[in-house]
Amino acid sequence: MQTRNYFYLIFLLLILNSCEADDGSNPEPDNSGTYSEGFFVLNEGVFGQGNSSVSFIDPANEEVSQSIFSGVNGVDLGDTASDLGFYKDRVFMVVNVSNKIEIVEEGSFLKVATIEGNLENPRKITFLDGMAYVTNWGDASNPLDDYVAVFNAETFEFITKIAVEEGPENILAEGNRIFVAHKGGWNFNNTISVISGSDVEKIIQVGEVPNSLAAGNGYLWVSSSGLPNYAGETAGSLSKIDLSTLEVVKKFEGASASWHPANLTLENDLVHYTLGTEVYSFATGEETLPLEPEFIMEEATNLYGFKLNNGRIYAASASPDYTGDGKLFIYDVTTGSLEETYETGINPNGIFFN
Repeated sequence: MQTRNYFYLIFLLLILNSCEADDGSNPEPDNSGTYSEGFFVLNEGVFGQGNSSVSFIDPANEEVSQSIFSGVNGVDLGDTASDLGFYKDRVFMVVNVSNKIEIVEEGSFLKVATIEGNLENPRKITFLDGMAYVTNWGDASNPLDDYVAVFNAETFEFITKIAVEEGPENILAEGNRIFVAHKGGWNFNNTISVISGSDVEKIIQVGEVPNSLAAGNGYLWVSSSGLPNYAGETAGSLSKIDLSTLEVVKKFEGASASWHPANLTLENDLVHYTLGTEVYSFATGEETLPLEPEFIMEEATNLYGFKLNNGRIYAASASPDYTGDGKLFIYDVTTGSLEETYETGINPNGIFFN
């Protein structure tokens, strides 16, 4: 623990002890429950400007609360927030450039703690058996220093670092394992790491630049975008992996080099993915890819965040120049009809339901 954090902790404990001495209890904060009935939008802000934020949307009352972290706690969230995760009644926010994780109470959004050590270029977070697993690129120019950091999700104590291949990005807990998609950092990768406990159990090869993970009914699904045009463009793919054998049992590949799927999700035995602003879906038992989209998210012209939840698609769109506030569009996944529109913060990159 750094010296300044040590003295801050002692000071905080003295204050808390004096408060407990007054009436023997810690009163519930005035805004407890304010952020319980709705969902969160994480806004990464502009790189290097420290203007990340969190929006809270209450759809029942059609209300939006902007910048709730800074509004409640009186401090900025930080530079380039990259992920948000829930553990019990707490919210963990990964702030990439600031190299930290901010932790708050979900209902009130009051700050509980900040994790700053043992993080270098942190990206995404998931939870398993009381532990928080966080992907880290390390020095993005060094392909050999990437890792998954493990913390106790109750005490926030650092547990260990698990060395992994280059560019660990999205991470998913399923069963008793952790799955990590290696997008590639500053380079490109095409693997999934399977972590059991604190060890890499297996490395599975999939398509170039895996960008999404989803699991259900005994299978892990992976969408891979393929290489971009400037790197010798290649078609993306969708991989279906048997979770009992950890083998790829089916790989769907695009017909052309310009086919770059993303945002793969599962719901009601259907696989959904996007190509640009087009939404495609097919049954998990199908042997071929659909030829036509289900619908086009015409309003989400700069698609930046995507979530499927209870039959609705939540599409976050950045402003045209990526420096202004974005918007969230909500569509019915069956009909494609636009149902609601909300304002968000700058560059909304994720929608999160607990």
